[in-house]
Amino acid sequence: MKVISKWVSRSTEFIAAMMLAAIFFTFLVQIFTRYAAKIAWLMPIPPVSAWMASLQPLGWTVNLISLLWVWVVFFGCAFIVRERDHVTFDILYLAVPLKVRRILAYISAICLIGMMIYAMPAMWDAVFANRLMELKKLQTLRMPITGDKIAIKWLFASFFVLMVATILRYLWRLVTITLYGPPGTELDDLVVEDQTPEGRQ
Repeated sequence: MKVISKWVSRSTEFIAAMMLAAIFFTFLVQIFTRYAAKIAWLMPIPPVSAWMASLQPLGWTVNLISLLWVWVVFFGCAFIVRERDHVTFDILYLAVPLKVRRILAYISAICLIGMMIYAMPAMWDAVFANRLMELKKLQTLRMPITGDKIAIKWLFASFFVLMVATILRYLWRLVTITLYGPPGTELDDLVVEDQTPEGRQ
């Protein structure tokens, strides 16, 4: 199971890194095409300077960056960001015994799964079953093969991916709570580090 978890983690990190790289490259293209005509006179090679002078700003870069950024945020929260990386109010959780922590961990996981499942039909209707979402297009972006404009629903589909991933993560969390107890905290990690020979030095 650890091998599968590590493979999924590496794969999702690679996908997120590729999306960030695409954002950065598109941003560079956007800046270059916006200012190339103004600095073409600096280029000493006539064919290149003439080509730069003929360039026009590319409107599709803004939409592509926005689309990829939304996907990076929700994809990263779904697959990469750990639970302990989120802001949590755990004063009560840390103050209670381990058995109570297990109960609280069960309750929080079940509540989150329940809320996501409850909201999923409405989310599906709003994004995928809504005719307006299909008709409204991102005006400057097109599918690479067909050339069709991209429906705006694919911008919001990233949140649906987050919902599905969250349900699966917290179903797995219920299993780990049953097998290994409640998840550890940063305070627990600090205690373990202090008990190691390196921590005593």
